[in-house]
Amino acid sequence: MKITITHSEFVEGYKQRKYLVYVAKNKAGDFVMSEYGQRRYSLAHQFWSWLGIISTWLLPIGLLFISWIYALISFLLGLVITSAARKSAQEFVLQNMLESEDFWDYALLHGGAEITDEQGNSISSKFLEKMAGQD
Repeated sequence: MKITITHSEFVEGYKQRKYLVYVAKNKAGDFVMSEYGQRRYSLAHQFWSWLGIISTWLLPIGLLFISWIYALISFLLGLVITSAARKSAQEFVLQNMLESEDFWDYALLHGGAEITDEQGNSISSKFLEKMAGQD
């Protein structure tokens, strides 16, 4: 069953633990970098993501010529940084969904988050229902 709510109902229900929010791990970074994301978070996400990529792939290749142990440490450190950047992006998406109605609608519209209630019913935005009615 699909339930349609407003942003304020979502915020109040989330605070009362009536709603569960699943933020798509692989899409969260895209939402941080979107026009609805806050610039400071997008710059931080971009920095940590690139640092993770460089530490995971480029740096270990160069370090192989010095020591395979350093290369392995760099690779593992890069994996940790990348994982932390993704988790941070997920937390940003949830935080911004609570703070901004526009971001909430944007994330739901583009499949960045799914909301369910305690009974497992899917939660939708009134904005999405209105958009679906226009098609």
